[in-house]
Amino acid sequence: MTAVPTEDAAWISVETPLSPVQLQSFIEDLERLYRINSLLEIVRWESVGKDRFSFEALNLSNGKHEKSELSVERIDNGIRVIYQHLLKSSTRFEVVQATGSGSSLTIRDDYSGTEESQRRQRLDEVDRSLIQWGRDMHSYLQSWHRWSWLPPWRWYMQKIWQPMKPSARRITRWIVLITLVEMTLILLLIAVLVIEQ
Repeated sequence: MTAVPTEDAAWISVETPLSPVQLQSFIEDLERLYRINSLLEIVRWESVGKDRFSFEALNLSNGKHEKSELSVERIDNGIRVIYQHLLKSSTRFEVVQATGSGSSLTIRDDYSGTEESQRRQRLDEVDRSLIQWGRDMHSYLQSWHRWSWLPPWRWYMQKIWQPMKPSARRITRWIVLITLVEMTLILLLIAVLVIEQ
């Protein structure tokens, strides 16, 4: 994450295996983009018009309960999400062709829409989840590239995984891992019993 001294902004860039066209299509699902962030626990997400959403969330990176209306603006190489009533004025999702294959996604949080004196007073509201969001996005996009051709996987990710709270995702991951270990041990035990007879 870096910031330009003359601006009040921070951003992270994520290399992806997706083509720019695929990535552009991927970022059209705004709710999915926000739910990928493991430090944002979304309580409510509603469409309130064309390219307008109302959301309520707990930001686990700063402990703040956020409530805002979002409006989406199309830009040349991505989208810009404008917030109402938050310290953060906007987030840009920009798609760039990578030098090799694939593309790059830059997530840029901009705070310059709020007066500097107010920004200084509200430092505790700064979203500190950007780096983790980038990690989560990278991991998700790698999985998406590898498994999105499989309809059951897509269905699971969109209908089950996406609505889960981040803590529920972690618990589910552990349950699946423990179940796989148990199944492996049971199969090994059965194999040993069969061999001994």
